[in-house]
Amino acid sequence: MQKTIERREAQEEGNAETRELMYAMLNGDTYTSLQAIGALGAMGAPAVGPLVRALLAVDSDARWVVAMALARAGTEAVEPLIGVVLVADDGIKNPAIWALAEIGDQRAVDPLVGALRTSRSECCRALTAAALLKLGDPAGIAEVEKEFERSGAGFRGLAMEAFEGT
Repeated sequence: MQKTIERREAQEEGNAETRELMYAMLNGDTYTSLQAIGALGAMGAPAVGPLVRALLAVDSDARWVVAMALARAGTEAVEPLIGVVLVADDGIKNPAIWALAEIGDQRAVDPLVGALRTSRSECCRALTAAALLKLGDPAGIAEVEKEFERSGAGFRGLAMEAFEGT
């Protein structure tokens, strides 16, 4: 019984810390925000769920800040980010795609290939192509090359610009 109480108290303290860091990340000045991003990333798994919920709920600019924290959480964030890529609108997918590219986990290749094939937004497709290039998986690169052939030089330029900027 005592261990259960101690575990619950520790979890509540962790939740409070996560909330405080997320508030600082989304509302602080640049330095404070970057410090909070680093701390949330270092927390790993406990911060991933709240960060993904924030990614789905906040405005466009804030999504990119949340994506930075998710990228720093590393492999713990891969499956939830893949979930976002599979179900969210392109505007929400974009920061998730960027975070997956930053993490560099090969589990993201197939879902990103799917996003490249199905996204309606040229911006989302270009960012996805850049992510696949960054991941370096041969199947992902082959799919990007097919998309370059289908979509032409303009799309290739956008994707390469995104790749060079990531």
